[in-house]
Amino acid sequence: MQDEAVITINGVKLSDADSMTVRVAVDTLANVLAEALEEKEGQELTAVYMDSLVRIQGLLESREARKQ
Repeated sequence: MQDEAVITINGVKLSDADSMTVRVAVDTLANVLAEALEEKEGQELTAVYMDSLVRIQGLLESREARKQ
């Protein structure tokens, strides 16, 4: 099992299982949006979401996020 990022929401530290759930949800949304990029409708909104998701995925996977 991989180390999960340390995630705190409103002062509450998530468990590893909660953090894994967030990571999987972010990855799933990124995959869905990647498919939507091929469609003309919503490309601009999809691009904005993808930029944010790429940043969040990087934080979830980085060692610094785990040390916080």
